[in-house]
Amino acid sequence: MKDIDYYELGKRIQLRRKELGLSQEAAAEKCGISPSFYSNIERGIKIMSLETFVSICKAFSISADYLLSEELPTIDEVILNTLQEAKKSGTIQYEKYLRTIQALALVADHL
Repeated sequence: MKDIDYYELGKRIQLRRKELGLSQEAAAEKCGISPSFYSNIERGIKIMSLETFVSICKAFSISADYLLSEELPTIDEVILNTLQEAKKSGTIQYEKYLRTIQALALVADHL
């Protein structure tokens, strides 16, 4: 197994935070951690617990696969194309599509 590059992990978290238009303080609050600890995560200085990692993934609606390896998991081409088209409409529209797909996945899990 490949070692985790915490610097690169922090940079991907930082990129996502900026895409969402959040300050570090707002991101830390959304993730349930202190602003100083959050800042250290982004800079790759501190190693976070699995619980914190999961809270960041959930708070930012981002996959663990992407954060750990900068690769999105293999997904259906139709969904990928739909998301790419939505992304062209801007971050807000893209986020709406993601939330809709996530909601559908939750409903499907409970059928």
